[in-house]
Amino acid sequence: MPDIYEQHEKAFSAVSAFVVLHKGERVATIAFKHPRVGAGRLYAYVHWFGQTMVRGFAVGWGYDKKSAAAAAAVRKTTPRDGTEAHDDFCRALSDDGGAYWDDRLRTAGFTVLQAV
Repeated sequence: MPDIYEQHEKAFSAVSAFVVLHKGERVATIAFKHPRVGAGRLYAYVHWFGQTMVRGFAVGWGYDKKSAAAAAAVRKTTPRDGTEAHDDFCRALSDDGGAYWDDRLRTAGFTVLQAV
């Protein structure tokens, strides 16, 4: 029987998850489901607490699919909740202009921690 670390690695090998903090408070989570084949569909699940979770995807080769999928997801958010932090979060993720999604969030004042 494989040990617990091997079981965990197998269960989460195609998933990565992140916690997003603003001023030390957890405000969102972002999870990515990676494709089995590199060019397959990568899904991003974006959840700003207090809003409905949204999902976006990206396909193909040769670019940062995580950033593209996160941008596609956040473009589906419900109307802004009126907080500056939420607006900054949405603006940072939807700017699909070349920087990585997590770098854009950090530049906007968020802390991004990888959970899985």
